[in-house]
Amino acid sequence: MADTRKVEAVADTSFLIALQWLELLETLEALYSRVLVPNRVWEEFCAGASEYEISAVSSIQGLQRAQVSNATLAVAIEAAAGGGEAEVIALALESGIALVLMDDYRGRKVAQRLGLKTRGTLGHLLALKRIGAIPTVKDYLNTLRERGFFLSDQIINEVLSRAGEQ
Repeated sequence: MADTRKVEAVADTSFLIALQWLELLETLEALYSRVLVPNRVWEEFCAGASEYEISAVSSIQGLQRAQVSNATLAVAIEAAAGGGEAEVIALALESGIALVLMDDYRGRKVAQRLGLKTRGTLGHLLALKRIGAIPTVKDYLNTLRERGFFLSDQIINEVLSRAGEQ
């Protein structure tokens, strides 16, 4: 039986955009009890989204905008990770949330060095398949590639293997 325990997480812009492309934003509810989105990330997301997309994201149960209260921490982290990623990491640390949802390699490494767990879009797809929320990951990988999300053949083969689709 699949593990269906829900955890809290803090999400970054690229992760949310990828789920939007895949029309899987509503799947956040399947895996996470609460997803915090720093205000800076929310602004980045909204800058490229339509009114309909913003409304749809705003209605997702458990998705909450949040302000980083320790600006000094965010600025310090920003020296090693980008602005949105720094706020995600800072918000996770100050909120006691152990999981960050981000695809940015540098941001993920910084988060991991600070003791946080990371999950990107591909890990989210694998988790969805594991709980039976999606039947396959392959079509989603193709869509990501078509939208310009860089995925090497090696990464695709590894994800397909982990998903039992190869």
